[in-house]
Amino acid sequence: MCKRARQGGILKRASRSATVASERPHYPAKFSWWTPILGKLGQRKDLDFGEAEEATLRILKLIERRDKEVPVLMASFFGSLSSKGPTIEELAAMSSAMEKTKRVKFNFSVDKPLVTAGGTGGDTLKTINVTTPAVLLAASAGAVAVKSGAKAFSSNTGATDLAFAIGINVDSKPAAVKRCVEEIGTAVWASASTYPWMNPLVDLRNSVTAPVFFPLMDSLRLMIATALNPFSTKRQVRGISTPQTELVAKVFGRIGYERALVPLGYGNDDSIRIDEFSNLGSTLVSELLSNGKIDTYQINCEDLGVRRGDPKEIMARDTHLENARIVVNILAGKDCTSRRDLILVNAAAILYLADEASTLREGCELASNAIDDGDALQKVRELVKCSHGDNRKLSRLLPSTLI
Repeated sequence: MCKRARQGGILKRASRSATVASERPHYPAKFSWWTPILGKLGQRKDLDFGEAEEATLRILKLIERRDKEVPVLMASFFGSLSSKGPTIEELAAMSSAMEKTKRVKFNFSVDKPLVTAGGTGGDTLKTINVTTPAVLLAASAGAVAVKSGAKAFSSNTGATDLAFAIGINVDSKPAAVKRCVEEIGTAVWASASTYPWMNPLVDLRNSVTAPVFFPLMDSLRLMIATALNPFSTKRQVRGISTPQTELVAKVFGRIGYERALVPLGYGNDDSIRIDEFSNLGSTLVSELLSNGKIDTYQINCEDLGVRRGDPKEIMARDTHLENARIVVNILAGKDCTSRRDLILVNAAAILYLADEASTLREGCELASNAIDDGDALQKVRELVKCSHGDNRKLSRLLPSTLI
């Protein structure tokens, strides 16, 4: 072959290579950064602290901006992490990332331990809202107890939906929240006031494509379970709906909590799972003790002094107003069904963590007395007033004899 022909062949091949190279897509940095992270997770390798923290920060910022591509990225990252199984270190890093996104940092002047409570959702039985009335009830029985929440995420009525329907101002300024906690020992506040990505995340959960990608994201639930802490408390009751109570308790210990209770409630069998203490059967609990050790045990509702309840009675109603009326009737002492017992056992857990009760059973007794003595309803009235809420909403929900 002559030299000219060989050179021509080389030039053609070089030209084709250059054309192929020029036709390769140039990916935005917000996506190309993820290649090694997702590759590592795909090989079921653990991320180090820095990788997990940076990945979480990037996703939360994209959620906050309502980036149209974020569902794909969430499904890839949280789905891969869920498949592998998140480690304590990865969840601690994700908690650190969430902490960095907070717009408000509280420092309360109170002489008692500050306790918060919440659940991750994902129940197989859609119950009435539990932790919001449990917090208010525990506060009326002597605890300093606070509740953060959002619009409905996986339930019929979210914590802020409920509180707003009752008349509580969930969008109070931080100074008003601080005053409520320090003066009356409680507050119910929207998580979105602290976390700028919270409302966009709730909107994603309620989008038409949510059923496609949210089932992949158990690790997202675990992240929120271990990291959501707008009030910067060191004591928490955090219910989950999957048998990972010990993992969550260990993460709490890793990120600096003093004490915590992580319950998973059951019905008569494993087909019913709720993210709180159960009055339908047994509850699996992992307790973070003050010495840093984890104690995991099972407790039956009868051990707490309440009768086994009826699942149908504790199911949520269709509207926020109906669910708010149920809660007001319980706290006013006008509802003595299984619904009252469900709130009692969860208020008991808060009182126990708050050092107001030495046992969960004693906490149930304190909570029951607070309802019967009128203290629970009075605490609701105080919070509506202190938060500059709407007392007319509460009045419309009250039985006529209590207005």
